[in-house]
Amino acid sequence: MASSTEVVQTLGEYAASKGAVAHSRSVSRDDPLSVLDEEDPIFANEDLLRIDHIPNHDKIVGRNDQIETVARRLKPTITGGSGKGTLLLGKSGSGKTLVTRYVSREVEQRGANNDSRIGRAIIDCAQRRSEVQTVIHLAKSLNDPQETGVTIPHSGIATGAYYDRLWTVIDELYDAVIVVLDEIDRLAPPNDAQNVPPEEADDSKLLMQLSRAGEENDVDASITVIGISNDLKYGDRLDTRVESSFAPDEIVFPAYDANQLGDILERRRDAYNEGVLTDDVIPLCSAFSAQEHGDARRAIDLFRLAGEVARDSDADQVYEEHVRAANDDAEVTRIQDLIRGCPTQAKIAIAALAAMDEFTGHSHFKATEMYRVYREFAEAINVNVLGQKRITDQLREYETLKIIDMKRTSDGYREGTYLEVSLLDEAGLLLQSIGLDDRCSNIPIDAGTRQRLIKIVER
Repeated sequence: MASSTEVVQTLGEYAASKGAVAHSRSVSRDDPLSVLDEEDPIFANEDLLRIDHIPNHDKIVGRNDQIETVARRLKPTITGGSGKGTLLLGKSGSGKTLVTRYVSREVEQRGANNDSRIGRAIIDCAQRRSEVQTVIHLAKSLNDPQETGVTIPHSGIATGAYYDRLWTVIDELYDAVIVVLDEIDRLAPPNDAQNVPPEEADDSKLLMQLSRAGEENDVDASITVIGISNDLKYGDRLDTRVESSFAPDEIVFPAYDANQLGDILERRRDAYNEGVLTDDVIPLCSAFSAQEHGDARRAIDLFRLAGEVARDSDADQVYEEHVRAANDDAEVTRIQDLIRGCPTQAKIAIAALAAMDEFTGHSHFKATEMYRVYREFAEAINVNVLGQKRITDQLREYETLKIIDMKRTSDGYREGTYLEVSLLDEAGLLLQSIGLDDRCSNIPIDAGTRQRLIKIVER
């Protein structure tokens, strides 16, 4: 254990002792706005490295089969027909959204050349989180109020009324519509939610309405739905009535390997000025990202961040040290962004699991052990203690975000099966991020607390 953790008393002190060093420009300027007139010494076209950039086909690596399959599913919409419902499944950063954006854009353009009015809406369900919010955003994305005369209020009308306005917009403006529901599993209830029947889940209700719009609501335009999920078993969770009407084909996207990630970055090398990249940059970005489940999104983001670190430190080239600094900063930022949006109860539960991982020498714990530590932490900062099932339910969401792993296991005949929890992210980074929260910063992690954690785990 580092000496700095031997003397800290609270999570806030731990966060302060482990604080990341910001990379900032060290040169003081007489005119700080002069940077607006300077040529960028590092980037030629930084937009090529933005996550929402859709490259041409020659820059999309290792996804020809998936591109062809999605194109076949959407081909009928070019002439105003109905395409085939599809689920794209695979880990984050495996190219699902990129391929869908690229193919649907091409279909939309070819439809226009064929005098077909094709609408295209890509909805991030992780940002909407409910059926009605998704329908509102979908209607707004497709609507042209000057042509339809339809308004889509943010709130105040029934869900059915929002659907009615959506159907009006679609029939007024389009012959065919492609609806992409990214991270559709975020509309589904947790696997262990006993009080939500499958047919009442928000994802089921949304898919049912969209897939039966023509049959039940007399919508003349065709609607083709593509669902995207990081959960490879998402299709198994669909209600049987949804499967019947949506009837999706499933396309699995494998993770990229280090060589493919390197190829992806090589094809975006022209984002940088000529001669700026040293030989180590692309292989190192690829290696770091291959360790993170072959995430191309992370590889591209790290490739960009390395250039920003180099630029901010007034370097004339991007070196290995800039990639390593960017990787450290990116990991801290990712964790902080995830933790910042967590409810206080979830932060305390994650802090309990992270503290057990950091201070006991163990990495896998019974859910009952984690709950005992959660309860001690919550009581220590005067937060209402929730029951174990409610805390377990809260942690389910962070399982889908790949922070926590939860699985049923057994230790033989002594105790039978039990729920085991473990971290997928670095415990120290999670503790740092949670320690930045004003309330959670007072969680005790003094020597006495750490000793109690060891006793709980080693019983």
